[in-house]
Amino acid sequence: MVKPKPDIHPFYFIYGPEEYRIEEEMSRLLDQVLSPKERSLNLHAFNGAEHSGLEVARAAQTVPMFAQYRFVSVDDADQMDETNVGALMDYIRKPSPSTCLVLRGQTLGPWKRHRAELGKVGKVIECARLKGRALITWARKRMAEKGKTLSEEAAEYIVEVVGDNLHDLENTLERAFLSVGAKKTVSLPDVESIAVGVKLSTVFELTDAIGHQNLEKALSILGQVLESKVVSFRKEEEASKIGDPIPLLLGMMAKQYRNLWRVKRVCSRLRDSAALAKALQMSPWQVQKLMEQGSKFSEASLRKGILKCHETDLSIKRGRNPKELLMEKLVIDLCRPAQH
Repeated sequence: MVKPKPDIHPFYFIYGPEEYRIEEEMSRLLDQVLSPKERSLNLHAFNGAEHSGLEVARAAQTVPMFAQYRFVSVDDADQMDETNVGALMDYIRKPSPSTCLVLRGQTLGPWKRHRAELGKVGKVIECARLKGRALITWARKRMAEKGKTLSEEAAEYIVEVVGDNLHDLENTLERAFLSVGAKKTVSLPDVESIAVGVKLSTVFELTDAIGHQNLEKALSILGQVLESKVVSFRKEEEASKIGDPIPLLLGMMAKQYRNLWRVKRVCSRLRDSAALAKALQMSPWQVQKLMEQGSKFSEASLRKGILKCHETDLSIKRGRNPKELLMEKLVIDLCRPAQH
C-alpha cells in the first residue's frame, strides 16, 4: 500500500481571479508530486466544460506507473454541472491514496455547497487578486528571490504604471533585473525606462470623453499622447519621454472598460458601496470613481469597448495599417452613439 507523503493532500481545489497565483500553486504541486521523467505516464489533464466527472474519477482511480503518485488536474472545474460534480464527489469522499487530484476555476461554482466537505478531505485554496500594499510587498519579494533589492519607490512606480496583473508585473521585474547587471539594488531611475506607461488620469480622461461621446476631446487627448510621448509618474515630477505609448495606452483602456463593466454588473445586485468594494476587491474610492464614470455608459457600450480594444490590439500586432490610424479609428468607433 502506498504511504502518502505528509505534505501532499489527495485533493485540492484552487480558485480565484488571480491566474498567476493559481498557476504558481499548480506548478508547485506538480513539482512536489511528480518528477519530470514520471509525468509522461502519470500526468492527466481534463477540462470541466468538456469532460465528465466519471472520466476524471476513472483516471484518478488508476494506479500510477513507475511512480508513487498520479497527478490529475481539471481546468474550469467551476463549469461542471451538478451531475458531474456529484459523480466526482463520490470519488473525492474515498480518494485514491496514490493520486493527487487538483481542480481549478475562477470560482467555486457548483462546488460551493460542498465547500466544508472538500476542506475535510483535502485543501481548498483561494487565490484572490493582490491590491495596494500587498502588490508592492509581492514585487519586492519577487525581486529579492532573484537576488536583488527593489526599492520601495521603484516598487510603487512599477505597480502604478503596470497595474495589478501579476504576469505583467513579473515580466517588468525580470526586465528590470536583467537591465541593472551587477547592481544589487534596483531603484526608481532603473525602472523608469522599463515600466513606462500612460498616467491613469490620461486613460480616465480619454474614457470619460468617450463616455460623453465627445469625439473632438477624445481625439485631442489621444493626439497629445501620441505626439508628445510625454508622461509623468507624479504631478511634481518633471515629465519624461517614453517610447511607443500605444501598447500601454490600449491595454489600460481595455482594463478601464473591463473595470467599468464589472462595476456596472455588480451594481445591479449590490448598492452598498462597502459591499461593492469587497465584492470587486477594489478600494471604495476606486469603486466610487468607476461608478461615476460608468453612469455614462450602457452595458452594451462597455462590452463594445472591450471588444473594440481587443480587435484593435490584434490588428496592431498583425501590422494592419499604421498604429496611430488604428487608435484613431478605435476612438472614433467608441464615440459613435451606441445603437440600441
